Amino acid sequence: MLDTLAKIYDDGGPLVGVSYALFEGNPQFITAVELRFESFTVVLRAVPDDDTLAVSLSLLEPTPGEKLTEASNSGPWPACMGLGICWAWRLTNQQGYSDGVRLEFSEPDGISSAVVELLVVASALHVFVAVPAAA
Repeated sequence: MLDTLAKIYDDGGPLVGVSYALFEGNPQFITAVELRFESFTVVLRAVPDDDTLAVSLSLLEPTPGEKLTEASNSGPWPACMGLGICWAWRLTNQQGYSDGVRLEFSEPDGISSAVVELLVVASALHVFVAVPAAA
């Protein structure tokens, strides 16, 4: 996973699109997220056997029972469109499982302007927006 996150940072370019795979079309049950960058596409998929996160350079191919939907204009993604990754973290839970990522988006050489976290919970991906706490 770390190699893929590094590649996104090094070579991805700006984010140009986002799609979700939904289990049985349920918008509350995201099983995979496709991030389309200028240079390539990355798929983040919940692994139901152990609730970890798999990250690959590939196109999102639905598995049986999944429905694909465009997500570029919903949730946190409009604030990320056209921006590149300035920081990418692998998240590991207290049991040692890599079950999420934190992605920070910015203009080239700019400060972070959008932060999205993707976390696997009960075989589904949950999408979070991280914002600084008020002092």
